[in-house]
Amino acid sequence: MGNMRLKLAILVLGILLAATLFYFMFSQKQEIKYTEVKCGYVDLVEIIVLVDNYPNPLKPNLKTAWGISMLVKTSNVTILFDAGPSPEVLEYNCRILGVDLSEVDFVVISHEHGDHVGGLPYLAKVKPGCRVYVPSGMNSFTKNWIKSLNLTLIEVKETTVITKGVVILGELYGPPWEQALVVNTAKGLVVLVGCSHPGVVSIVDKAVKEIKNTPYLVIGGFHMVSCSRDTCIKVTEELLKRNVKFIAPIHCSGDTIREVLESKYSEHYLEAHVGTVVKVGEST
Repeated sequence: MGNMRLKLAILVLGILLAATLFYFMFSQKQEIKYTEVKCGYVDLVEIIVLVDNYPNPLKPNLKTAWGISMLVKTSNVTILFDAGPSPEVLEYNCRILGVDLSEVDFVVISHEHGDHVGGLPYLAKVKPGCRVYVPSGMNSFTKNWIKSLNLTLIEVKETTVITKGVVILGELYGPPWEQALVVNTAKGLVVLVGCSHPGVVSIVDKAVKEIKNTPYLVIGGFHMVSCSRDTCIKVTEELLKRNVKFIAPIHCSGDTIREVLESKYSEHYLEAHVGTVVKVGEST
């Protein structure tokens, strides 16, 4: 009887500890701080999808891989947003697309997962010492690995203006901790997301409240591959309530939200995949 009471007490204690941990994690996830920033505008931004798991029917020679990487170019800066899962895929697609990563000014990594950082060894080969901005909450193993590549690691916690019109949106908790890249244009905010573990709507809300502009385009992974059609409709409606003009889900977004956008919200759907080029500016 004594042993059974002891086991029951341990079980209850374990449940209480788990509940406390869950409460702490949930509370941490929901605590979002907003800090208004002033960053100016860029006239034009060009985005090239270098790596994605969705093939391009017009460019079948490009390799696909589960991951994401996008090149972002403005008049005064060139940025690599995430690096995909493989240096070989990143190098191959860059060669086919005519992209020279030695021209990259800096890298923004959305979060620590391998399908977003795995291609960094290629970047390190062509641009040693390049600045790589990561969420401060990224695990130490991945941070140390990035440093070991002879890249310059810079941790970001709060929303940070990097150059005119270009902002790294401070980390939100998914898990894991994740940051986004935002380019401020006269047409509105261009929001690039890696996997949207904290929720794509939460990311857009943070961008709008901190940069004080209307969202124009959201592109990247929405982390909705297993979501129901009703959930995909709800998320789409929430984005449209925030006046998002175009929605371009790739990578982990899933087929369902792409089908929902194409069938129900075609005027807001921007189909994207590896090799897609998107330009946003006053003349586009």
